[in-house]
Amino acid sequence: MLTVCLCFLVVVVDGLDFGAGNVGAPAILKAFNAEKSQMGLVFGWMYSGILIGSVAFGWVGDRFGRKTGAIAGVLAYSLPALATGHAGSMNELMLLRFVTGLGIGGVIPNTIALATENAPKRYRASLVIVVFVGYALGSVLSAQIAARLIPTHGWPVVFLVAGGAGLVLSGILIAFLPESIRYLALRRPESPALRRQMQIVARDRAISQSTTFCLRREMPSQAFSPRLLFAGPQRRATPLLWLAYFAESLTFMTLLSWLPVLLVTAGLSQTDAAFTVSYGSMGGMLVMLLLARPLDRWGPTATQAAAIITIVALLTLGLAGLSVGMIMVIATAALMCGTGTHNSLNGTVGLFYPTAIRGNGVGFATGMGRVASIIGPTLTGFLLSAKLPLQEILYLMATPYLVVVLACFVLGRLYREKFAPGVMLDAAVAKPLTADAG
Repeated sequence: MLTVCLCFLVVVVDGLDFGAGNVGAPAILKAFNAEKSQMGLVFGWMYSGILIGSVAFGWVGDRFGRKTGAIAGVLAYSLPALATGHAGSMNELMLLRFVTGLGIGGVIPNTIALATENAPKRYRASLVIVVFVGYALGSVLSAQIAARLIPTHGWPVVFLVAGGAGLVLSGILIAFLPESIRYLALRRPESPALRRQMQIVARDRAISQSTTFCLRREMPSQAFSPRLLFAGPQRRATPLLWLAYFAESLTFMTLLSWLPVLLVTAGLSQTDAAFTVSYGSMGGMLVMLLLARPLDRWGPTATQAAAIITIVALLTLGLAGLSVGMIMVIATAALMCGTGTHNSLNGTVGLFYPTAIRGNGVGFATGMGRVASIIGPTLTGFLLSAKLPLQEILYLMATPYLVVVLACFVLGRLYREKFAPGVMLDAAVAKPLTADAG
């Protein structure tokens, strides 16, 4: 439970830092008298960092431990966030958001792996979803900070708060975050840390100095190669996950990045736009919790409903003649269901990979989403600068979610056939050292 709580805090601060650039965008554009295309490049550079961080820190997690990867990621997004508050130009902002993105992307595969590996088999998707409620909470907090403090303290305040919170959190993680039992059983089966943790979770078992640990029905520990992502049952799951992440991020990350600016363009004030993001993120937490148990049972199939509602909301938001209140309501619905869709993928992706390659599997899958995150927000910045009608931009944003609906349907069937609890066994068990010999 301690691990889940600490993972929740990691994701809260990650969401706080990620959201800082989005909700601060209208004020940043005004402060630097910048074109929207320049802000699109800031988003693109940040997502480039997230892409590299997802893959690089996923490898760190599999090689050196989930705890090491998570702490390194938190530090990697906290220190640059503090510096971002002192950026003097859009070019400096681009560079600093790129470096921040390394950490923002880096904590995700390690947090998903930690939560997946510390949850009971029947509730793995649920607990990962609960952890990622923290991401939506972080977005709520960044939006509230922007709405209440930017008018009096300026745009840097959201970055300074996020960076400071991350530094405090990194100290807490160093002191209290335990390593994954499954990771230790696979990589360091005779480590004292594993023995201590097993004594806590298996109080009814006799664990002596001659006891060692292993994982049943696991892929053997070996040097990682991308081909392992396409071996066995993963040969079908990996391409579908990559497709789902790419299409989903093409829509959701563009929406998340540009929604405050789009709402201001539609006639809302900066404060109303920030509050709308806050309401959408709060609603997103509710959608995620509603999807948690269905995800355990049906896998990604449960994601389809939220994705379909997001499509309808985006298409409706593009209609002419909507009142300010109606725009806020529809935008809130789009963001809350988009948040549920995005984090449902995060909740299930770790279930498709064994412990030995889980960090890399999650890192590569989320990395495909980051590729789309570079393309979507950057292209949208240029489309906005070119004065493309808002309705057409929203229609373009909604289209990739049709692919998400189809991919999640197929992934759901594959999950129930190959990866659902009870189909695959991935449990740490203790046995005498002598039985392990030979």
